[in-house]
Amino acid sequence: MKLILTVLTVLLMSATVANALPSYWGLRGLNRVVDAQPIEANQYSVGLFTQGGISHDVRVATINGTSFDVEDTEYDATGYLAFGYGINDMVEMAGRVSYWWNGYKRDLSNNTRDAGTGDWESDDALNEAVLSLKVSLDPADNGQFWLGFMPTVGFSVSSGDNEFVMMYDEGTDGIWYNGDGMFEMRRAMMGSGKVNYGGDFLLSYDADFGLGVHLNAGFHRYSQLFEFTDSRRDSASIVTSTDDVELTVDDNVIRIAAGLEYRAAISPFIEIEYNKYLDRTEEDGNGERYDEIGILGGGFRFVSPYGLALDLTGSMALTSFDPEWSDLGHGIYQAGTTPTDEERTQRSPFPGGYPADFGIGLNLIFSSVLLQAPTHGTLSGLVTDTESGEVLVAEVSFPASSTLPLTTIDGFYSVRLPAGSVPINVTFDGYLPFTATVVIVAGQDQALDVALAPVPDNGILTGTVTDSETGEVIAGAVVSIENLPEGIEGTTTTNANGVYSISLPEGNCTVKVTADDYLNVVKVQVMVPEETTIFDVEMRPALVEGQVLSFNNIYFESGSSQIKPESFGVLDQVAQTLIDNAGVRVRIAGHTDSDGSSSYNQGLSERRANSVLDYLVRKGVAGNTLTAIGYGEENPVVPNTSASNKAQNRRIEFTVLGTATR
Repeated sequence: MKLILTVLTVLLMSATVANALPSYWGLRGLNRVVDAQPIEANQYSVGLFTQGGISHDVRVATINGTSFDVEDTEYDATGYLAFGYGINDMVEMAGRVSYWWNGYKRDLSNNTRDAGTGDWESDDALNEAVLSLKVSLDPADNGQFWLGFMPTVGFSVSSGDNEFVMMYDEGTDGIWYNGDGMFEMRRAMMGSGKVNYGGDFLLSYDADFGLGVHLNAGFHRYSQLFEFTDSRRDSASIVTSTDDVELTVDDNVIRIAAGLEYRAAISPFIEIEYNKYLDRTEEDGNGERYDEIGILGGGFRFVSPYGLALDLTGSMALTSFDPEWSDLGHGIYQAGTTPTDEERTQRSPFPGGYPADFGIGLNLIFSSVLLQAPTHGTLSGLVTDTESGEVLVAEVSFPASSTLPLTTIDGFYSVRLPAGSVPINVTFDGYLPFTATVVIVAGQDQALDVALAPVPDNGILTGTVTDSETGEVIAGAVVSIENLPEGIEGTTTTNANGVYSISLPEGNCTVKVTADDYLNVVKVQVMVPEETTIFDVEMRPALVEGQVLSFNNIYFESGSSQIKPESFGVLDQVAQTLIDNAGVRVRIAGHTDSDGSSSYNQGLSERRANSVLDYLVRKGVAGNTLTAIGYGEENPVVPNTSASNKAQNRRIEFTVLGTATR
């Protein structure tokens, strides 16, 4: 008990997401339901699935002509040892072996029955092996919607002491007798036959917020062999006749299963399975057939960061068990008529048995996918003066990171950082700051020594800001210098004459100039101490709503939407303009000449507009700011009366619509 509580505590403390765990088929899934998504390539999983069931059978027992009600109890236990392995990103293979135990506890409350029979029978076997393969496809290429196909084949390993539960105790229960096969149990057979095979189509949807929906539907075929001697007895339990039975029963089964899960450290799930036995067609007289099985299951999956998971499960049968339809025709024979092979076939036990009324289970699972790899690395180094080599008590900070700044001790620093690209700033009064981006590798120690240069004497940066088209001065333009040392003012504005002036330290500085209705200007300037540097700025007006830019020198392959290389320069300029005008929505319109049918030209114009949109997005333009439309030959700028006119009509237009919505 202490061990179980310890395991549960570890699992509950974990925040690992429950995914890539196997079903009892061995393939990734819940318990009965298989996930269409495969396990990752070269990853593996192993699971031990166990479940116990209990069922109560209320029936009438007849002994020596006396009938009375009894309530017998059936018990069963099932164990699956399953494994799965990801061959690649689309294919997963799996296998399992199963162990079954069946027990039957008779109600001996009646004195007559108590005197004539024992109270307990059981059998067990390592009985069956199943091999499975799963081929998966992600049609939307988004990792959420998956389709798959799962072929399976199973074969018998052992059938236990006998192929069905026998009555070893003396006496009779009023149904079957000493030494006779006892088929009226839910799971009389130690397996589902010598060989079975089938295949299921799989569908899964995995939402971003952790919800998983799974559906399996397929066909399976089973073949069972029954060899036994049926005995007819009189009221004194004396055998009056026998019938040697050798019967092969083939079942074609439609299987449908569905599951719903919410993936978290503790993942609840629910699943339902339904099997329809197509060859069981005989009716019992009131329109009902013994031809289907339904079971509802579910539970909770606890996941740890150490590759382990634990399932607590429960189940219940949704369909009713009728022992009359699982006695292999013995009731007909005992009544005085020899049943036909078809009658015995219709009354044979289902392959794999019938589910218990109620079941509970405990599964222990290991998956290599759940093993948490290192997520952080260590960065350390020494901060010194670039000229003297003296160590500096500097501040080391990490912008856009949750890691707190630290101060070096005797110039040395060491910090644990998350894996990936991490910006780092090192500052010390009187020195130019150091800025870099470091790639942290999980599980590794890295060194970064920093040499800071003293702040040099200042120079003067000055100039005039004007409109590039009109030459007029721009008053109120903001001139800012980025990444300056602390204590140095880095922002100023132009006066009424468009002039600015700012004192800056020696070295390279990034100058950014902004003004309303103009595109930003960014340029690197080299500052020399005690000297004046002239930097005049011409600013281009920004794009405005309703503005149309038309190009008839964007060329495509004949009759195609493939852009010719000689058009790349024009489109690159358009891309840069749109990037400079970040946040502006633009409609891309394709136009053609009148050659060809109007429907063909309409489609061609749409494809060409979309090709231009895709090109601009690849060049860094935000996709949510662009739309594409085709007008075909509808809006010519000149009549399509000559080759030169047609060339003008084959064009791409960009219309500014306004500010992008977010």
